[in-house]
Amino acid sequence: MERIVLEVDDATGKAYQQFSTKAKDEFNRVINLFLKKAINDSDLNNYKKFLDEMSKEAEANGLTPEILAELLRTDE
Repeated sequence: MERIVLEVDDATGKAYQQFSTKAKDEFNRVINLFLKKAINDSDLNNYKKFLDEMSKEAEANGLTPEILAELLRTDE
């Protein structure tokens, strides 16, 4: 596995740093899939289908809109 560095806004970075190791691993896996798909697939319809599949997988793994909102919540 190769390590890359991505710049994000301060709130996102702080939220990520507060994730548990398990949550970071899961988040990294999802981001890896997202980047791989975005890089390898320029067809918009397939891209939308991929996002729908990711959404369904996230829901199947227990990610609810409420949990996502909490993960993305900022103090701003």
